[in-house]
Amino acid sequence: MVNDPDGSCLARVRSAIQNESGVIAKIGRMVVREPRRARSMSIGKLAEACGVSAATVYRFCRRLGYEGFKEFQLDLATATALTNGIGLDDFIGGDSPNAIIRRVFEFNRQSLADTERILDHRVLIHVAKLIQRSRKVLLLGLGDSALTARRAADCLLSLGLTAVAATDPYTQIFATENVGHGDVVVGISHTGRTIDIIEAIHAAREKGARTVALTNYPHSPLAGASEFQLVTAFREYRVNVAVSSVIIPQLCVVAALYFILGSWGGRKAERLAKRVEQRTRITLRVRSNTRTGT
Repeated sequence: MVNDPDGSCLARVRSAIQNESGVIAKIGRMVVREPRRARSMSIGKLAEACGVSAATVYRFCRRLGYEGFKEFQLDLATATALTNGIGLDDFIGGDSPNAIIRRVFEFNRQSLADTERILDHRVLIHVAKLIQRSRKVLLLGLGDSALTARRAADCLLSLGLTAVAATDPYTQIFATENVGHGDVVVGISHTGRTIDIIEAIHAAREKGARTVALTNYPHSPLAGASEFQLVTAFREYRVNVAVSSVIIPQLCVVAALYFILGSWGGRKAERLAKRVEQRTRITLRVRSNTRTGT
């Protein structure tokens, strides 16, 4: 439950309603569309504005993780004070290139700030502990999420951990047939609805592996199939925007895991980092000399 207002309210609402319909989505859309109006309403007035009962609004608040309407309203007030309402549409004619640049960067900064607020730090730290003690880590991703999976595997390998990125549906089948107790399997999907990833997580869990979802939607099928959920808060409005930018908060979560694990690694992690740096510099020099013919 959300015990103190942390400004995550709007991010929680967006995540909750993305794949929902009916009264839950109706309340959520009203809150996202008019957050300042909603924060000043009583539970009865909000229910009336949405055409639902006060009991339904109360259930909506509980589903978001709040003890009741008062806690929801306090966090909504914090969220509206923190957010500047920056949004992205597909393409807006008439904006200057400089205005577009500012809007894109500000939008992504806001998404990262929302992710930090909505991400359960206790779960992230627990996942880091599972990875630290694991025999191996399997990272599953398709499409853009495959980039996140490969990056995460590289990060873990650089810390001396055994990590494999499986970024093809058939490879994921083979890989999850070879996991068991002591292994951690991380399914990465922005929507949480990628069927191959969901099936692979189910298979891994049946084998006794610990399973983690990295997704934007805490009520998605992937989140439901996994033991632990790491939730991002990217506010996409169009498919092409989601495709281009959703991995930014995913990579930030991966980076947080990397630095947590690195901080626990002590001198061993420092030695590995130095050796990787030295070998990388040597490789870059050799390639540079090969291209120049020296």
